[in-house]
Amino acid sequence: MPCPDAEPLYFGSDATPLFGWLHRSPPEVGGALGLLLCNPFGFEEVCAHRSLRHLAQAAAAAGVPALRFDYPGCGNSAGTDREPGRLAAWVASVHTAVEALRAATGVSRVALFGIRLGAALAALAASERDDIAGLIAWAPVLSGRAYLRELRLLGETLDSSGRSMPVDPALFESAGFGLAPDAVAAIEAIDLRRLPRRPAPRVLLVPRDDLPGGADWRAALEQAGAAVTEAAWPGYAALMTDPQRAELPQRLITGTLDTLRDWRGDAAPAPTRPLGRPSVGLAQPAGALRETVVGIDAGGTRLFGVLSTPAEGVARCGVLMLNSGSVHHIGPNRLWVELARDWAARGIAVLRLDLSGLGDSPPWPGAAENIVYSPHAASDIAAAIAWLRALPGIEDCRLLGLCSGAYHAFKAAVAGQPIERCVAVNPLTFFWDPRWVVNEGLRDYEPLDALVRYRRLALSGRSWRRLLAGELDLPAIGRMLRRRTTLLARGMATALARGIGLPLREDLARELARACDRPRRLHFVFSNGDPGLTLLRLQGGRAVRQLLDSGRLTLALIDGADHTFTRRAGRAQLVRQLDSLMGLDTPP
Repeated sequence: MPCPDAEPLYFGSDATPLFGWLHRSPPEVGGALGLLLCNPFGFEEVCAHRSLRHLAQAAAAAGVPALRFDYPGCGNSAGTDREPGRLAAWVASVHTAVEALRAATGVSRVALFGIRLGAALAALAASERDDIAGLIAWAPVLSGRAYLRELRLLGETLDSSGRSMPVDPALFESAGFGLAPDAVAAIEAIDLRRLPRRPAPRVLLVPRDDLPGGADWRAALEQAGAAVTEAAWPGYAALMTDPQRAELPQRLITGTLDTLRDWRGDAAPAPTRPLGRPSVGLAQPAGALRETVVGIDAGGTRLFGVLSTPAEGVARCGVLMLNSGSVHHIGPNRLWVELARDWAARGIAVLRLDLSGLGDSPPWPGAAENIVYSPHAASDIAAAIAWLRALPGIEDCRLLGLCSGAYHAFKAAVAGQPIERCVAVNPLTFFWDPRWVVNEGLRDYEPLDALVRYRRLALSGRSWRRLLAGELDLPAIGRMLRRRTTLLARGMATALARGIGLPLREDLARELARACDRPRRLHFVFSNGDPGLTLLRLQGGRAVRQLLDSGRLTLALIDGADHTFTRRAGRAQLVRQLDSLMGLDTPP
């Protein structure tokens, strides 16, 4: 039986609204049990976003209405990661979400499902309540101290040139997400094995499938009077690779549904009331703004987006932000949220969009989801630009994307979409080969990216020891080097063919000229050493320099940053560049 469409909304206090998705059950199958999903933190939440959406949809269809939501300072909820008291606010938000789910659906009892830190937050909140029917804890964080060690390891990354990146001493950073010092101290004190009381009468533990652990918490829970079961369902390791490669944990989803059916009571739900609102006002240091959830018809599907606008007056221009890879509309490291709110408070209307099949936008009929370089992206972007330009006062429209979003933004400019500026940050390719979707053949940027790693390895004594021990994959290294040689030769052949007037199937110089047609301007921003910069110069040839000299094209380089600007220092440089390109470094 089909479920009602999920409802995107803001709920909780007007001062610090939370964002969530309510998945109602069909009236015919609804029961007295609801499900609240508690996200993991940071990069893990980005990886798990799609799977949690599928789990919420499946639970609602099975008669268990579900609510998934963002903690304060995370996702689309109000706040930033630099505010004090984050852990206490996150636990309090679980309480708020439980009450909201009960009021909206009429359920008398709620089950909590949490992944990693989300499981710990669920357990902490549930131990303070008496209406929790059960807790499903997937790969729970039992020790905050051990968890922070994992985050530190995850946060060790190099810039695009293969060098260590600067660290912000005032902020704990891990894979692009930060924790203030007091949040670090509060998380470090977490030890679920010492909870003052059981979190729920029933607890289902689902351990990680890549590391052992959790037996001591089971003993503590049973000693506290909880009925504990354990299920060795696979899926955690395959989920947490990265958002683009994350696999849906089907066995966990079906097992969770079976568990919820066992826990679900036969009583009918009580009367319900609407939950939350589609639009809220937010305060920023630069001023006030309004944020609204929107749906945009794209012909084959309905796209989801979040629109941030100035609280008063008419916006001076509109900006459309696109997905970075498979990351949903919050953007890389939540950068799109922070930028959109800052820019809206300073007079710009900003639409953060999920392209079809990504984030919270369903795919076109017959299309697969989670396809980053979708053939439908051009139609999606055209529909979103038309929608944005129809807003009052929006005559100047601009396009911003990073990685795959930069590719789609560039192609929209090549196609002549009505935009005044196109800002492409770290595009990895300019011509997408459909075979790459199924991992056939090397992508153009891969040998260039690998070369940076090989240069670094060549300077490492440990690498030479591994080479002598036969531990390095020399055939793979050889393939990468041969592919790079082929790319260089192809670049020279392209330049020669262009010089004598031969037609080219992939002519970046011609596409650059089209993208820079007046009055449109094209702006590239690259992390220094990112492989897309080499491809631009190699495939664009002399046209790149000619367009730069004419002022129709600009190119900015950022030192000390990786591909997705995971460190705040590099991200701050990027923000300054984007402010300048949006005209926010000068009076309106």
